[in-house]
Amino acid sequence: MHFGNSQWKQRPREEQAEAEGTEDCEKVAHLLGVEAAELIKGLLKPRIKVGNEFVNK
Repeated sequence: MHFGNSQWKQRPREEQAEAEGTEDCEKVAHLLGVEAAELIKGLLKPRIKVGNEFVNK
């Protein structure tokens, strides 16, 4: 429920999103047992493998 209430906004002139307040993300991170900053980073800047290299999107 908390995760669905998270607010996100798109950065101007970019495809990247950013969190609009971190209160809900902090609650979700606590329930998952992870750091809030790492959760937000993992959602907003995914790391994918391209060939033999990892790329941050």
